[in-house]
Amino acid sequence: MKLIRRTNVDDSHLKEYVQDPIIRQILARRGIQSQSDILCNLSDIHHFKDLHDIDKASSLLAEAIEHKHPILVAGDYDVDGITGTALGVRGLKDLGAESVSYYVPSRYEGGYGVSTEAVDKAIEQGVKLILTVDNGVSCKESIDYAKGRGLKVVITDHHETPEILPIADAIVDPKLPNDKFPSKNLCGAGVLFYVLVATRAKLRDSGFYNDKAIPKIGRFLDLVALGTIGDVMQLDPNNRKLVKYGFDRIKKGECVVGIKALASSCRVDLPSINAVSIAYDLCPRLNAPGRIKLENNPAVSLMLTDDETSASILARDLEMCNRRRGDYERVFLKEASEDAQLQEGNSAIVLYRPNWLVGLGGLIASRIKEKFSVPCFVFSGDSEELSGSARSVPGFSIVKILQAMNEKCPNLLIRYGGHAMAAGASISKDNFEKFKELFNQVAKECLGDKGEDEIYTDGCLPSNYINIAFARDLEAYGPWGNGFEEPSFDGEFMVEEVTLVGNRHLRFKLRTKEGSSISAIKLRATPNERSIVRNMLVRAVYNVCINHYMGSQRLEIKISAIEPI
Repeated sequence: MKLIRRTNVDDSHLKEYVQDPIIRQILARRGIQSQSDILCNLSDIHHFKDLHDIDKASSLLAEAIEHKHPILVAGDYDVDGITGTALGVRGLKDLGAESVSYYVPSRYEGGYGVSTEAVDKAIEQGVKLILTVDNGVSCKESIDYAKGRGLKVVITDHHETPEILPIADAIVDPKLPNDKFPSKNLCGAGVLFYVLVATRAKLRDSGFYNDKAIPKIGRFLDLVALGTIGDVMQLDPNNRKLVKYGFDRIKKGECVVGIKALASSCRVDLPSINAVSIAYDLCPRLNAPGRIKLENNPAVSLMLTDDETSASILARDLEMCNRRRGDYERVFLKEASEDAQLQEGNSAIVLYRPNWLVGLGGLIASRIKEKFSVPCFVFSGDSEELSGSARSVPGFSIVKILQAMNEKCPNLLIRYGGHAMAAGASISKDNFEKFKELFNQVAKECLGDKGEDEIYTDGCLPSNYINIAFARDLEAYGPWGNGFEEPSFDGEFMVEEVTLVGNRHLRFKLRTKEGSSISAIKLRATPNERSIVRNMLVRAVYNVCINHYMGSQRLEIKISAIEPI
């Protein structure tokens, strides 16, 4: 591995607010400029006024609420879509809407986004306005169809926008070319949060709340926090404020009942919730029903119920879904690893097997990407149209690459969309080899010859800092996550003990140069890491964390990479 220590930067502007020199430098390196950035107060978030079409969208929603028109919230089957759907239903009802229904498609039947069939059903049920969340900008056919049938349509989305947009009444998406909102990193639920805040302002100004309390939309930021972490959005200053407030509500137990039940079912200590526990414990369970073939998605019901008994049952259902998902994933990943070995040395890996479940394509692509450190596309399906999910590496925006491929070969992609690091596409089965060749060619041009994996660290940490007090201090300056990376450190250690845990993890006892011993764990150890034995001198990259379990706290050193010297 190639270690790159982050360069020291001027942190004098933070001296007044942060006493510890190591933490001060860590924050300055991550772009912290002010006390506001440190405190992450909700009152300092960006105003909604700069979002494109926000005035149109909020006016339409306010009008529908005032006239008691039935509204359909059309969401998606991933964490962001599920939490966004729950936010839409809960938020609109809080604002005063009397009739709110929702639609979340099945990945295996309804496909992505609102469908024409869903539009027809909505009309049958008397819906007058469709509000999308986490989808819509790529659903031109069905949105145009809805408009043709006389429905009002408000799109709230955060995906990259195509050149030709649907004919909606309003489109709120920070990625629109003419959008002036300062942050481009809102998740789908985050975009909808802003639309609901703007709608509340419209209703308040019209006198709708003259004889009643004005709703507090901020109380739903627990859902926005889950959506932001689940969709791996960058924690820019604005997102950090939204997520921190959401975390604070969860820690106090002021969150939706479903989050409490979900945390309880996977033994996550609610008062100590953080981005890691959400990303690795809660999100996989919320995602699981959408990844396997299932008639009804209990995840949406879980986020919408206010009954504790129902929430416990639904959380248990999600646990079973997650176990089934894990069983499938283990089998598919073994097959994918075998196929990927045949492409080792390529600048990108493109895989396909007809038996793989479409919903697990992203997970497989992510694992293969981690193992081979190159962009990976995983296709599945046994029809003439293959569905693919991709995961990328830094410096290789998949959605932009797909746009370039579409211009170069207009008939290659049936449809595509997504983000820089995660995207999806559909192609004809006959075009698989052509896609594979072109994707690898473009990756080679963009990435060039890859050397060793580059790992960024915050340098060597004095051994007297490796304690629970320092871990607590680091945690307090969070939330950490994508775009605001958790501090990591590197150092040389002597291996005193090493034990294989669960046939995949390594538990170490390491001795520092100063002679003190620390316990550490390396999750999902590679074959090279498993070759490390006692009395070896090693170089390790690690995080200083707190392990929260059932109300207790203990220091935990998590190794992200380790190798013999």
